[in-house]
Amino acid sequence: MSTRRKFFKQSALASAALALGNLSGFAAEQTENKAVNNSIKNDSKKMTLATISWTFGLDDLDELFSKVKEIGYEALQFCGDFRTYKAEDVVSKSKEYGIKLTSYDPLNSKPDNDEDATLENSVAFYKQVIDYAVALGVPMSTLQGLSFWTKNQQSYDKALAQIAEAVKLLSEYAKDKDILLSYEACCHYEVPQVQNSEELLWIYKNAGSPKNVKLVLDSFHMNINEKDMISPIKNIGGDLLYSYHVSDSGRGGIGTGNIDYQAQFNALKEVGFNDLLCFEIVIAECRPYKLPMNEEQIAEFVKQSKYSLNIWKAMMSS
Repeated sequence: MSTRRKFFKQSALASAALALGNLSGFAAEQTENKAVNNSIKNDSKKMTLATISWTFGLDDLDELFSKVKEIGYEALQFCGDFRTYKAEDVVSKSKEYGIKLTSYDPLNSKPDNDEDATLENSVAFYKQVIDYAVALGVPMSTLQGLSFWTKNQQSYDKALAQIAEAVKLLSEYAKDKDILLSYEACCHYEVPQVQNSEELLWIYKNAGSPKNVKLVLDSFHMNINEKDMISPIKNIGGDLLYSYHVSDSGRGGIGTGNIDYQAQFNALKEVGFNDLLCFEIVIAECRPYKLPMNEEQIAEFVKQSKYSLNIWKAMMSS
């Protein structure tokens, strides 16, 4: 109950700050609750504050980019199926609405059937993904769906070895395309392998530590599969950590769960992280893969998104 009272108190502060166009009061409240370590000199203001398209549940590009702009995000990681959306159409809408495209994530990345789940086929699929990222003009493309292509491996260790080999081969392909690749640790409810930062680092090292491969952490996934939520940030470090995803312990916006975001923010500052910060919020009524949302749910999604974005901005400016 105390957590809910604190959330609603902070919500009122954030709403007031938003209405006034001034977050200084809210930032002061945050600083009073959990003081930022002023000795840390890294400039977190360089973070790109983005969101991820699948969470909106909107197929129409105009609706999607319009809603991204309404919330106040500056950038978007696009997840539309490359076999459905023409790259030039996505690029055109991003320019029309003034939303930067940061990266591409092929959300639908499973093989059509179990027989297709091989190393060779996974590499062939992700080469198409990389080519689409090039067509979008984005600097980064994701790889975490590779774990779905390990169905025919006889052990978990062999599955990890297949993923590492695929990452190695794809990094060589992406090098010529001038595309950065990223791999995210996702919880066991979403992917078969690479569910924590330890496995994530194992994949990276056994792929040969390619310079054009970076790693991604997600607060929601960390809350499920990590022993604590600070060590993974410090173990990966700011140079290797390319993107950090924000959603609370129940996948909703900041304050709807139990994650200590001031501690997360401080840890990111400490390691010098200043890259892609993605809000990946899903409201309680619309768990992943249960979209689209109705009007009432969209309104709640927008509310939680604006609130979370303003909390992060307040921490950045404190």
